[in-house]
Amino acid sequence: MNHNEALTKQVYTFASELYAYGVREVVISPGSRSTPLAIAFEAHPNITTWIHPDERSAAFFALGLIKGSNRPVAILCTSGTAAANYTPAIAESQISRIPMIVLTSDRPHELRSVGAPQAINQVNMFENYVKFQFDMPVADGSDQMTDTIYYQMQIASQYLYGPHRGPIHFNLPFREPLTPDLEKVEWLTSYNKTLPHYQKNINTQDISAILKQKKGLIIVGDMQHQAVDQILTYATIHDLPILADPLSQLRKYNHPNVITTYDLYYRAGLELDVDFIIRVGKPVISKKLNQWLKRTNAFQILVQNNDKIDVFPMPPSISYEISANDFFRNLIEEPTVKRKDWLETWQTLETQARTIISKHMSQATDEAAYVNLLIDKLSNEDAIFVSNSMPIRDIDNLLLNKEIEVYANRGANGIDGVVSTAIGMAVHKNITLLIGDLAFYHDMNGLLMAKLNDIHLNIVLLNNDGGGIFSYLPQKSLDEAYFERLFGTPTGLNFEYTALLYDFTFKRFNTVTDFAHEKLSHMSSHIYEITTDRDDNLEQHHTLYKKLSGVLNATL
Repeated sequence: MNHNEALTKQVYTFASELYAYGVREVVISPGSRSTPLAIAFEAHPNITTWIHPDERSAAFFALGLIKGSNRPVAILCTSGTAAANYTPAIAESQISRIPMIVLTSDRPHELRSVGAPQAINQVNMFENYVKFQFDMPVADGSDQMTDTIYYQMQIASQYLYGPHRGPIHFNLPFREPLTPDLEKVEWLTSYNKTLPHYQKNINTQDISAILKQKKGLIIVGDMQHQAVDQILTYATIHDLPILADPLSQLRKYNHPNVITTYDLYYRAGLELDVDFIIRVGKPVISKKLNQWLKRTNAFQILVQNNDKIDVFPMPPSISYEISANDFFRNLIEEPTVKRKDWLETWQTLETQARTIISKHMSQATDEAAYVNLLIDKLSNEDAIFVSNSMPIRDIDNLLLNKEIEVYANRGANGIDGVVSTAIGMAVHKNITLLIGDLAFYHDMNGLLMAKLNDIHLNIVLLNNDGGGIFSYLPQKSLDEAYFERLFGTPTGLNFEYTALLYDFTFKRFNTVTDFAHEKLSHMSSHIYEITTDRDDNLEQHHTLYKKLSGVLNATL
């Protein structure tokens, strides 16, 4: 078998194996050394390829594809520093347990560490962030070459589905010539494989006595596409309040046990004695709730369908590696504790908070007022992707019972790649992106994918000319000159030119009234820029906190 035939056999078999394990989309950043695999994916009849020239944005775009499709997605780049640009998105994938398949093309072994161009040490370069990594051999045409692909893909597949999900990395060295044989398409034929299924039984005797105590809470974070019906069923039967993070997707059910205003109450000074807490899914967004979880003496049960649990903000008293539905299904029994007054306490607080929020928002002119209007404008068919820092916190406080799905990159909680992730999701869902000006600036080049591929989404850009969240942190007490230069970081950018560059339509709003009368586009890609003031935003947020503090003092 000559070199060309061996190379073709290797890359076509590799592409075939990825397809067999569920890959339907690959994001390719163009380059020379990645030619063999790029052609293999392009030639595969059932794999969709996306071309993105910026590796950092490409990886976050793939992250969005995974979130939108709930399937593993591969990313491919050439050798050298191109691969290093994948790091932020891989770190996000690790913490969020997203099955991203990282494929880095490499120089053959004889060209490593000898000064050859575009050659850096790529072996194990993501070892802090990936679940699995392997440096493939150079194509030699042997049976061992294809066996290596079969064996390593089988090992790696456990990280593509179930509780062990996370990013994996294959480093693939290629010798020249780099062009495979396009006539050998039979090697692209997929093999039939059975995907792994994970399930684990629990011993409910370990916690049965705990669950018979009166004051219990269920706290639900990001569920990552898991079913939630058994959470609602259990809470209904046993009169338990559910503190539902916006990423849990529970708020869209408008269930009477679901509490949405807890963050505002904890900011206002809420302190209630609790006997036990069932924490489900990822840690919640609310900093105040996490701080309370850390100091409460309540017995904490953690339920996560992961092999490595998220103990933050407090190591649980006991944890279970199981899906939420399987866990609560095991607990179904006749209620023996009367909790109606306990549930009604939370429901009363919820009702009063919603009344206060509605009245406050009718007069508000800060960023929260715009976010509240945006929520009202979204239909039940829409999904919203929310950037980190202040946007996700406003959504946490203001998304009450709207039937929309909410997504965010809450693994590493960074502002890098937010635009690209949202555009990737927009391939599969009707996406509106809510984002601040610094996060938008950080990934403006990600807009290229929307332009090149006619991907439609709306972007609501909250422009307070800097880092608004720092106004809520202790740094705000610094001298104004220090604060603005080091934390406020105003840029003074005119984002209308960004819209022109990437073929987005653009409109700027300076008043809440103007935005209230605007209808969101459903036919094209649009940027709605909202100009706000950071200091005014801080003042109006604190006004709402004080109003809710008054409710607590009058109720409890």
